[in-house]
Amino acid sequence: MIKPLTIILAVAVLFVVSCKKKEGPTVTELGNMAEAKLNEIKTLSAGIPCAQLNDVAVKEISEGCSAAYYLVKSSDLTRFEQLKKEYFDLLRRQTDAMVKQGIIIDPCFESYWIAEQPIKTICNSFDLKLITSQNISIEEAKPLADQTYQEIKTIIDAQTCTGEADWTYTVLIKDRIGNVEYVPYLRSRDYSVLKKKISLYNRLRARIITEQAPADYVPNKSQVEKIECVNGKPVVKLKN
Repeated sequence: MIKPLTIILAVAVLFVVSCKKKEGPTVTELGNMAEAKLNEIKTLSAGIPCAQLNDVAVKEISEGCSAAYYLVKSSDLTRFEQLKKEYFDLLRRQTDAMVKQGIIIDPCFESYWIAEQPIKTICNSFDLKLITSQNISIEEAKPLADQTYQEIKTIIDAQTCTGEADWTYTVLIKDRIGNVEYVPYLRSRDYSVLKKKISLYNRLRARIITEQAPADYVPNKSQVEKIECVNGKPVVKLKN
């Protein structure tokens, strides 16, 4: 005859085992699952024949301060969006699991807008290739950086200022990394176009500087005091 205490202990063990099973995948397992899902996206984007140049779209996947871009055939767009959703779901679950374990997750803070940007799609041998600010040749990067700088200046010069509230700034890389030009923008308006152009310019400039010589970094010692309106235009005022 089985004693009542034995039955209670057996039920307790089953309960503990059951609870452990319900805990779900670990942080590492979720990370591996997310990586596998991202590889599915990369596979979907790879090996598209040159003949389908007019049948592809450039799709973005942004994570924190970084972004990646993929060529996707029109017939695969639904599949891409599904994989993207599953990928971000896994990243969210991984983040939740990390928080549960007390792991501190640093927020993304962009001191520079410099995320990779798509430029054009070319035929590379038999397959399509996406050219971005990260893989474009230096020979092409130089004139594109000059052109993008002029486009940024056009946007900035068109800005008007009626009050100092909601104005902030970002930076453009100059001749050396760390040597910057301050650019004002109004954060209460859509600045996505400006952000993409500045990200493109800064990534190109960083690559050009690094290619020309070992990257010469100059610590930026200047500090912004405020953005003020001068003759109806926003001006970045530096501390003395």
